[in-house]
Amino acid sequence: MNGPIYSAVNQAVLATVPQSGRLVLDLGCGDGSLGASIKRRQTCKVVGVTGSAEEARLARERLDSVLVRDLETWTPDGLSAETVDTIICSHILEHLRAPRDLLVRMAPLGCAGAMLVVALPNIVHWRQRVRFLRGDFRYTTGGLLDETHLRFFDWTGARRLFETTGWKLQAASADGHFPLLWRLGRPGFALDRAACRVLPNFFGDQFILVARAEGAVE
Repeated sequence: MNGPIYSAVNQAVLATVPQSGRLVLDLGCGDGSLGASIKRRQTCKVVGVTGSAEEARLARERLDSVLVRDLETWTPDGLSAETVDTIICSHILEHLRAPRDLLVRMAPLGCAGAMLVVALPNIVHWRQRVRFLRGDFRYTTGGLLDETHLRFFDWTGARRLFETTGWKLQAASADGHFPLLWRLGRPGFALDRAACRVLPNFFGDQFILVARAEGAVE
């Protein structure tokens, strides 16, 4: 599968990935930009998985290894459950027909102690609500209504995604901005965090979720 090349470093995900991680599995790795940032920050190996041969070509220049696989069906049988300690799903689950099934297939890695870090876009963010109120519902290349998105999540749906998958949600937060507060500098950032905490469905651009498998070895 080929298409648009995903090239971005999700700073909220980067900040959530533990610096103690030594073997990171990045599902939907794009061109490897996020994994490369992790490798610059800490001593680790990053294995990327993508369905795009072109993304894989670029990512292999940055990551330790890259697999071209269909995440709708792929099972990580070839990876050692004893060594993978971090799994990243950054803006990839919304592209799948059955995202919950992928989490179920990753659960054996979690049972050996791996942490799961997930980022999902918020379909009811305030900017998108304004567009809906204007009667604007158009798929785009990139963004909340990306033409390749098959699933959409709000704050409740994002947290419920983990139910009956073998994963136990440990932390969830909204990452986003209150209009114009960035002009205030550091006080504005604090107010941003407060706004996202109080009204995650309204101000969150994305949701960052951290999970451990039920019965995981600590």
